[in-house]
Amino acid sequence: MTKVKVHGKFIVKKVGDEFVELDPYLEGYTPTANQLAQAGFAEVTEAGAVKEFDGFSVGDFFALDGEFNVVRTNEIFCKLMVGEQMVSVPLNKVLEVE
Repeated sequence: MTKVKVHGKFIVKKVGDEFVELDPYLEGYTPTANQLAQAGFAEVTEAGAVKEFDGFSVGDFFALDGEFNVVRTNEIFCKLMVGEQMVSVPLNKVLEVE
């Protein structure tokens, strides 16, 4: 698996030295492609409205769109490069692309 698409909304669970850990979040709406940052992600409010990116902080909400390079995976999590930041998402939220 080298490139994947991610589906769903996420909440920042932990900001570590190596990566940011994201957990699925079930609320919000799907933002349109023209609202997303060039890196393929958008910071959103709890309701799902896109807001200006101000960095990754615990409790922030994010929507990911586009294709992302996989850094590594295990049985539960997938580490992806989102812009300049490595993020960890549950493996069941990624779909391999060609």
